[in-house]
Amino acid sequence: MKYFLLTALLIVSVSCRRKSVNCGLDCGSQSEELLFQTGFKNTVLTNGEYSNVNFSGTDPNYANQSNWGDFIDHSNIGFVEIGYEDGEDSQRKASIVEDPGSIGNDVLKFELLEPHIKEGSNYKGRVQLTVHDNQCMKEIHQTVKMKLHPDLAYFEERSDRLYWFTLFEFWNNAAWTKEKKTFRVSVNLYKEEGVGSPINFRVKSDTQKCRTCNWKEVWGETATSFPIVYGEWMEIELYIKEGDDENGRFYMAVTPENGVKTVLFDIENTTQHPKEKCADGFTHFEAMKIYTSEDEINYMKDGNKELSIFWDDWELYVNKPL
Repeated sequence: MKYFLLTALLIVSVSCRRKSVNCGLDCGSQSEELLFQTGFKNTVLTNGEYSNVNFSGTDPNYANQSNWGDFIDHSNIGFVEIGYEDGEDSQRKASIVEDPGSIGNDVLKFELLEPHIKEGSNYKGRVQLTVHDNQCMKEIHQTVKMKLHPDLAYFEERSDRLYWFTLFEFWNNAAWTKEKKTFRVSVNLYKEEGVGSPINFRVKSDTQKCRTCNWKEVWGETATSFPIVYGEWMEIELYIKEGDDENGRFYMAVTPENGVKTVLFDIENTTQHPKEKCADGFTHFEAMKIYTSEDEINYMKDGNKELSIFWDDWELYVNKPL
């Protein structure tokens, strides 16, 4: 009897962990709110204990909602950090630097120097601004300026396809939380095979099969009509709303420096697992990110090219309509 009860409790425990983590949580009334804004002025990065980096400081150029501590303590937010997963600063690094094109303007820089995360028999690299363990994040709107290092144009000289180069990622059931119905929406840099093929933005959604850990694309689009800009600021506007194939929405627009705003994607489709019965919001998202394979990192390293991205002027809202 004791063995039966222990087994039953174990089954129930595992079953509970496999549900959406915030299933049934009462989020109350949902209204527009500015959670955080920063131009990274006076932002301090401090190495943490688990291959991560913690944020502190207040940007004086904003009147409110610009203190990292207050943002991290917000009731909707679990934790905020730079996530590396593994490695040393000589392999990957986030830092506050002066904007190469504007003296006195502090910006956030992500750089991958070599693959630093072992996964099976392969390696990969990651630097990301993590906003994880959130509650009641069912509608996210953010703007951020992004500058791709000019050396990233070197990918266009490569014959191989560029498919895995993630810039932003939103999780509606994460891959590492033991939730059953894993689902994500990610924005990547993408190019087809062939030397000289252009790099474009691509958005896609995936589900993961637990038994095989393979990812299966649910929907995806590539912005082939928009030419990527290197070495210049682009303002990226992202909006995602939790919902099924009739109510979910993903939107992305880009405004190059001194250019015109272009809507790249306005997709009305599921932003949760197609079989989800208890959607619980975007419990995890990476607001800024470089995440790619060893082949991409080594290609840049072997070519003596810098693999880096600069970020500036981040604003994050919940429940802000387009």
